[in-house]
Amino acid sequence: MTSYRKKLNDLLQTATPEIRQTYLNTLDREELIYLLYDWPLWARDKQLPPESDWHIWLLMAGRGFGKTRAGAEWVRMLAMTGTCGLIALVGHTMDDVRHVMIEGASGILQVSPPDEKPTWLPSRRLLIWPNGAKARCYSSEDPNQLRGPEHEKAWCDEIAKWR
Repeated sequence: MTSYRKKLNDLLQTATPEIRQTYLNTLDREELIYLLYDWPLWARDKQLPPESDWHIWLLMAGRGFGKTRAGAEWVRMLAMTGTCGLIALVGHTMDDVRHVMIEGASGILQVSPPDEKPTWLPSRRLLIWPNGAKARCYSSEDPNQLRGPEHEKAWCDEIAKWR
């Protein structure tokens, strides 16, 4: 956790409501928006990707843990840091991908700040971020769709539901 995040986290968690409000009143609109979308500040440690070198990160937890939010934030981070140019979004059905992973309450469109929000092209099953990063959508019901495109990373949601 960066020193900024640690200091802010300590303030938000330990200060009195009055001190928190005084601090928040010093922030301008842009800083407040940044604060709202600073996922590592708000996330629980278990919702953040491992810091070590890894190939598979499995979140196996109950309802309400924040698995979808963690996945959406991870994809947003990949896209916005330029870490990845093409990302696969794979869900049980295309409806699951669209209604949960992309448009859902914790989906990519909801967790993205206004200036980083990707353009959603449902007819092409494609998200395009302002910096050119892309995420293509797939259904586990048709695994052959994944043949051909060379994705650098993939968010595979609810794999226990897949055939």
